[in-house]
Amino acid sequence: MHKKVLTARNRIIFRFIIILILSFGVYGTFATYNVYDNIMENSYKNINLMIDVTIENLNLANSMISSTKFALSGSDSIRHWIDDQNYFSKNNKDYYLNLQKLNSEIQNILTNNNVWNFEMFDYVTIYMNNNLLGYTYTKPFSTKQIINDTKNVYNQIKIEEDYTLTLPPSQINKTIYTTVRIQSDFTSDNSVYIIGATKEDYFGDKYQELVSYEGAIVYLIDNEGVIYSSNTDDQLGSTIANGIVNQIDDKSEIEYNHVKYIGIMKEIDKNYRFVYLLPKIKLVKQSLIGMNSFIYISILLAVFLMVIAVMGTMRATTFIKDFSNAMRRVKGNDYDTKMEKYDNPALDELVDTFNSMTTEIKTLIRTTYESKILLHEMDIKFLQHQMNPHFLFNILLTIQIRAKMSGDETIYKMISSLSTLLRAGIYGDKRSLITIEEELKYVDYYLWLQKVRYEDRLTYTIDIQDDSILQCEIPRLIIEPIVENAIVHGVEKMSENASVSVTLFYDDEDLLIQVVDNGVGFDVSAVINNAGKGFNGDIRREKMGLNNTNQRIKLIYGESYGLNIQSQENNTKIEIRIPKRKLETAND
Repeated sequence: MHKKVLTARNRIIFRFIIILILSFGVYGTFATYNVYDNIMENSYKNINLMIDVTIENLNLANSMISSTKFALSGSDSIRHWIDDQNYFSKNNKDYYLNLQKLNSEIQNILTNNNVWNFEMFDYVTIYMNNNLLGYTYTKPFSTKQIINDTKNVYNQIKIEEDYTLTLPPSQINKTIYTTVRIQSDFTSDNSVYIIGATKEDYFGDKYQELVSYEGAIVYLIDNEGVIYSSNTDDQLGSTIANGIVNQIDDKSEIEYNHVKYIGIMKEIDKNYRFVYLLPKIKLVKQSLIGMNSFIYISILLAVFLMVIAVMGTMRATTFIKDFSNAMRRVKGNDYDTKMEKYDNPALDELVDTFNSMTTEIKTLIRTTYESKILLHEMDIKFLQHQMNPHFLFNILLTIQIRAKMSGDETIYKMISSLSTLLRAGIYGDKRSLITIEEELKYVDYYLWLQKVRYEDRLTYTIDIQDDSILQCEIPRLIIEPIVENAIVHGVEKMSENASVSVTLFYDDEDLLIQVVDNGVGFDVSAVINNAGKGFNGDIRREKMGLNNTNQRIKLIYGESYGLNIQSQENNTKIEIRIPKRKLETAND
């Protein structure tokens, strides 16, 4: 019999493990694919973002080169030459002065355009026909090198019809030349040529972050496919392979030299295009590396959950049967049902909970009627006798002193008010619920007597924001003990400017009563958490008074009602929340 039970349990556990493995396998495959897809998509976005930033930088660089080029062509000296063809002629008596002025203007224009700071041009030369008029440089160059290089450039562009040309670099001379040809009129053979030399590295620095990926290739090409900049120096000045451009037009994944690339091509200033090739395998590896932590954590979590699930299944099989039987007995009103412990902390906790539940059910059933009777027949005398004897003795002493000194209406009113308190409500009245109006009468008598006692040391107010509040019901002696607490434990310790305010107003379907004083305050957590735990004298009485009032309201109206206490030095506010109800009968 025992062997069959074990076999059945093993069969259940085995099937459960198979289900877990299949579930984790399906979920893991789906989650891994989604994570991989998200990482790849984010990688694409990051690369595109980097390319967009690079293109913005390249556009800015081209714009600055173009603006500098046209600023040079619009210099004062060039305009003078356009107006006077002999301006740069050696026969002109101011020839050397004009050349000096031209070189000075070149320096100023390059400075104003931040060419020196950004190192856009390594050097700039100006030719008129075959004659070198002037030059300047931002880096150390020999005059011979500048003349030789720009002479070769001049010989290339003088036969071209275009007025602006950009010559690509070569493997030997990795310099990009930006040129402008200026003519005074179309009938003259005289032309001025402005030649700016920019190292290809100036553009290469703009995409250094992109080529940090292993195997990445970058091309900066014109509309004819001529390579002006690239991280592969051996292709400078040549034409990009047609297969690259054509494939990028069709799709972002291309194959070049038997390698699969992620290919991206974007336009720059309509005259140039930026081509970026990234080996797909590198991007995949990077994505997989980013998934390592996810994969390891997923595997560990799956193993951990599987072990926990199997252990739970093994331990729960014997417990479930006993638990079900016990529940059936409880369902049959057998509340003396108890479960035996299993020497297992987790199961024993459930056993203790179940046994506590049956005990509490039995207790609740036995005490429901007792609690109801206690609620309606609660002896209010305990709270009545909480009125501080210290208060009574001080008031009587004050009356005696005033009686000896003089006889006036104040003494009469004090005796009358105190008699009313003692006779009409505090000790004799047995009602549990009274009107707000009656409760406030006791509060007013009490505060007036304290006002007479403390004179200018104490001020008080009672503010009722709606007259209908006066006819609402309230448990008897709810407000007065809190006001007394404010006087005894807050105001008595102050030498002047003590104040107590009582405010009553509606909050939706509830009635709020706020008692605020500016006394010394107290530790709210100590009052709420430690009530009834052996405190002596006034401390114990203060804590019991507030907590008894709070518990009394909750017993009558429910857990959502009661006291809300906030206290700090010079500002203590106790808020009473009860439902808004009219008192329908004078008796409970």
